[in-house]
Amino acid sequence: MNTRTSPPRVPSRAFSLGLAHGSWPRLALGLTVGLALTGTHAFAQDWSDRPDEFAPTGIETDTGEEAGAWTFSYQYTRTAGSGLLDGRGSVSSGDVFADGYNASPHHKVREAHLFSALYGYDETTSIRFTLPWLNNEVTMRSSLGGIYGMRSTGMGDLRITGLFDLSQAEGEGFHAQLGVSLPTGSLDERGITPFGGGTSEKLPYYLQLSSGTVDLIPGITYVQQDESTSLGVQAREVLRFSENSDDYQLGNETILNAWVSRVFKDDLSGSLRLGYHHLGNVKGADPEIDATQSPMHDPRNQGGDSVGVFAGLNYTQTGGHSFGFELGGPLWQDLNGPQVEHDISYSLGWHFSF
Repeated sequence: MNTRTSPPRVPSRAFSLGLAHGSWPRLALGLTVGLALTGTHAFAQDWSDRPDEFAPTGIETDTGEEAGAWTFSYQYTRTAGSGLLDGRGSVSSGDVFADGYNASPHHKVREAHLFSALYGYDETTSIRFTLPWLNNEVTMRSSLGGIYGMRSTGMGDLRITGLFDLSQAEGEGFHAQLGVSLPTGSLDERGITPFGGGTSEKLPYYLQLSSGTVDLIPGITYVQQDESTSLGVQAREVLRFSENSDDYQLGNETILNAWVSRVFKDDLSGSLRLGYHHLGNVKGADPEIDATQSPMHDPRNQGGDSVGVFAGLNYTQTGGHSFGFELGGPLWQDLNGPQVEHDISYSLGWHFSF
């Protein structure tokens, strides 16, 4: 979310490139293109003072910046989950133990603090730097009886993204992005479990703070505004091309979103967003992670597909400050193997432009 006092570069919400397998990415991409083609008429007017000038809070790379201008931002996202899904069906911890695992995930929380700086390099190009601070917690049930926890906290992977304007028409924005993720996070998170004999052992893939590889992040965004409404779509991919130093490769990601925002007052707008996320399975395996300990430790039980709906508010303030909030949850999930299903999630954001 961004607030500026000059003509808008326009926000965005995510609908991705559809490189994932299956029909959901193609369907979501079709809805994205359809929304872009049937969007509202754009009037020749400056919308930069409107609260919907920036995207709903859950979108990271929404818009560029004017030449020589800066935007600093902070975004907090919390996602929680409980209960187990295998594909689209519910399973129990007993089912997991029957499959030969020693432990079953019961509850999870993922928190992300994103610190970003956006700089307008020239009239058509902006550069964004994003550094995350992550906190991941998982509660496990042991086949021996009892409950224990695992946790990882620390810096994630640094992302550097170029945003390139493809159109600067009044009342609309169209830009491409090309980013790179650098493995600055830890790939050696460890903890003590009931199965390690009191010795610290490698935590599962979900609790590692880095992909361990240099990843490419392409994307495209389109937003259109009329007198009181804006429509936006965004498509983004995270592409991974090689194994990391621990002999595995995280799956590619497809992130697709479409949203509509409505201005209620000069400084307040509301939004409704539909989002799709695909995460591919892990390729290879870390020899230090015991795949028999739990489904979270098994590279075959990572990733999946989900569709969610999110409602949000944007509020702008004089002096270049803007704030946002978004709350939502899944409509549909299809997860690879026994995994904790996603429940409620929310995001808070603050931006300051000058």
